[in-house]
Amino acid sequence: MPFIRDIEEVRRFISECSSQSAVYVGCDSRQLRDKTVFVTVVVIHINSNNGAKVFWQVDKVSKIESIRQRLMEEVNRAVFVALSICDVVGDRPFEVHLDINPNPEHRSSVIVKEAVGYVLAQGLTPVLKPDSIAATTAADFITSKKPFPTTDVS
Repeated sequence: MPFIRDIEEVRRFISECSSQSAVYVGCDSRQLRDKTVFVTVVVIHINSNNGAKVFWQVDKVSKIESIRQRLMEEVNRAVFVALSICDVVGDRPFEVHLDINPNPEHRSSVIVKEAVGYVLAQGLTPVLKPDSIAATTAADFITSKKPFPTTDVS
């Protein structure tokens, strides 16, 4: 299962932030030859208006052909990380950002109900496109880089 390399560092950073800091978890993926590359991120929006700290993990697996399976794996990876930090988040704003577009014109819309249901069943708050910046901006930015960066950045 994917894990931000030093989850304790993420947990420590969150616990040292103000209670106004928001925490967003997301995942994006790219197909690369015979591999699927997943980037899972934790974005801590400092004071919800003073920039952010981004932690990430890059994982490469055998290519996943099914769009449904690949997108649900993104959801699963984001939920796994969110559950590993939720106890230190406290009352801070906390969301799981999904790289899924609810508009039926987009391929990702085929899993909206099951993805949202899965996140809600874990007691977490799902956010879809266009508001899911952790997945659609932060993780997407990292998946577009080659070679893939393997550490976090402020």
